Amino acid sequence: MVGQVVIFALGKEEYAMPIDVVREITRLGEVRSIPQAPSYVQGLINLRGAAIPLIDLHVRFGISAVGEQDLESGLLETNSFALITEVNQKSVGLAVDRVLEVRTLDDVEPPPPLITAPFIGGLINLPDRIIMLLVPDFILDNTEVLGLSELVAQ
Repeated sequence: MVGQVVIFALGKEEYAMPIDVVREITRLGEVRSIPQAPSYVQGLINLRGAAIPLIDLHVRFGISAVGEQDLESGLLETNSFALITEVNQKSVGLAVDRVLEVRTLDDVEPPPPLITAPFIGGLINLPDRIIMLLVPDFILDNTEVLGLSELVAQ
C-alpha cells in the first residue's frame, strides 16, 4: 500500500510523488535567477520570507518543455506550479507544468531493470496510463544539494 500521491504533468509525461513528502503546492510567481547556478536551477522563489531554490525538472530530466497551448496568448504553459519538498533535508521547489490530482493507490510496481534513473521509485500502472513515481531524495545528489545551499547563502 502506497497511500496518497500527488500526480502532476511535466511536458507530455505524468509523474507522482507521495503526498507525505510534499509540504506544499504553490502557483509560481516571480522566480529570481541565481548567477552561476547549474542549468537545472531555475532560480529562487520566496515562500513566506524563505528563499527556496527552484529545480526545473524539464532540464533535470532532459524532457522538452511542451505544455498546453494558451489560446489567448499563444504561449506555452510550462513550469506553472512548484511542489515544495525536501531533498536530503533541504527545502526545494520542483517546477512542474500542472498538478493533475491527488489519488489513493494500492499498488506500485517496481521499475523494470532498463529504467536506471535512481529517482524513479516505481510505476503506477493505471488502466489508461502509466505514471512514474519519483523519490525526491534521489533527484539531486548530496554534492548538488550542498551546492544549492551555497548558492542560496550567497
